Amino acid sequence: GSWDCTINLWRINDTNAENDFVSKKRKVEGQVEDSQLEGEAFTTLVGHTQCVSSVIWPQRGSIYSASWDHSIRKWDVEKGKNVSDIFCGKALNCLDIGGDGSALIAAGGSDNVVRIWDPRKPGTSAPVLQFASHTSWVSSCKWHDNSPFHLLSASYDGKVMLWDLRTAWSLSVIESHSDKVLCADWWKGDSVISGGADSKLCISSNIPVQ
Repeated sequence: GSWDCTINLWRINDTNAENDFVSKKRKVEGQVEDSQLEGEAFTTLVGHTQCVSSVIWPQRGSIYSASWDHSIRKWDVEKGKNVSDIFCGKALNCLDIGGDGSALIAAGGSDNVVRIWDPRKPGTSAPVLQFASHTSWVSSCKWHDNSPFHLLSASYDGKVMLWDLRTAWSLSVIESHSDKVLCADWWKGDSVISGGADSKLCISSNIPVQ
């Protein structure tokens, strides 16, 4: 995803595409570094009207994207077409797919709310759940790999929050950073790793996930 509002796809294991790439070398302090491959994307997905802030590929034939144009879009990879949209009214920073049946869409953006949609239900334009305990923009959200109920979110308020869809409040609040938290993810099942504007990479262990 890019600031130019597009999503580009490249083939990285297709030997037939090797001729489409140009090998380039660059010099650093008089020495030649390893070759870098540059080439054209084989597909460009066009439809967003502002920058694409997050892209995930949870299924073989489908890509999901989030944008500052307030939309989440589902794309058919083979056809290169936008097949469905969800609009939330806020610029979006992050997106993930998981939960029940690996079908729930979680997203966060330019307010303090983590929103969750279930596309399998009618009226999917409205979130089925909303968590609003953060006090600033939501920068990251990630479903747990092994639990359909657990989700984490990171925010510019300096906190990482852990959520259980069966409750209305956060299970835990991690305050390891002294500045904005820019990214976070689960690690080894019961740990959370996060990075922030304070230049720190923090690991929080023994997180209860049941």
